[in-house]
Amino acid sequence: MTTPTLVTPSTTSAPSTSLRDPGDYLSLAKRHYENFPVGSWLLPKVARVHLHRIYAFARTADDLADELQDAAALAAFRADFLRHLENDASGAPVNDVALFAELRTTIEQCQLELSLFTDLLDAFDQDCHQRRYDRPQLLDYCRRSADPIGRLVLRVSGYRDAQLDAYSDRVCTGLQLLNHLQDLREDLLERDRIYFPIEELNACGAQVDDLRAAQASPEVRRFVLEQADRIAADFAAGWQVVNGVSGRLRLELRAILHGAAAVLQQIHQADGDVLGGNVHLSKLRRVRTVFGGLLSSREPKWRRS
Repeated sequence: MTTPTLVTPSTTSAPSTSLRDPGDYLSLAKRHYENFPVGSWLLPKVARVHLHRIYAFARTADDLADELQDAAALAAFRADFLRHLENDASGAPVNDVALFAELRTTIEQCQLELSLFTDLLDAFDQDCHQRRYDRPQLLDYCRRSADPIGRLVLRVSGYRDAQLDAYSDRVCTGLQLLNHLQDLREDLLERDRIYFPIEELNACGAQVDDLRAAQASPEVRRFVLEQADRIAADFAAGWQVVNGVSGRLRLELRAILHGAAAVLQQIHQADGDVLGGNVHLSKLRRVRTVFGGLLSSREPKWRRS
């Protein structure tokens, strides 16, 4: 879920927004571009509150890894989070960080597995150290960086079902890979990071340096379209999570997946040229996809016709 800017409680330099300001959790989501926002107005208020806390946690840790590329700050963030889940001898929390205090309430009230949070932190830490991936490594990264978000959404909404988890994992892996595909050039230029296996790029006749160009070559376009079809298969396999839930969560998931379909459509319309940065949904297009998800219960068309 592919994710804004808060400050670590350590003395290490970090993003500018304080973790001690609970009122900033919602505005945090508005300051970063997100194709697929989680915890929108479509969900009940109680669920939104829990998910905004989770989002702030994940966004902060992700920024420490991506924007600052600071493994030490991320380690301090993790240590403070884990300590805050414990009590000292007097029964009082060991520190006074508002986000961690409120997130602890969410974890207790929703009975959330700690492993879902530590998996996210493990993936963010990996971003500080690993720059290239083979296919098994990439899928394992998605298992920890994206899949926990979907499971947390299900848990907060009252769902604990292994089959729904499996469907959700496919959707979240697809969303993560779609974000990576959109950011193919940016990740390389700004972070020297390529998530997709280089051997798959080479198999299409392209080289790493081709991803630095402002316009995609025919070989890169072929690679992108092949990856888009893989991602489409993930969405198709996970679509049943929509029918497995009810009420406002179903509407939220439909809106997210219609948004994903719209991005895939843009990639195909650009004939796979994601390097120019024109395959992000505009604000108007995002609004249209939300209403498309509200009005239509049909599964989107994922692949090229």
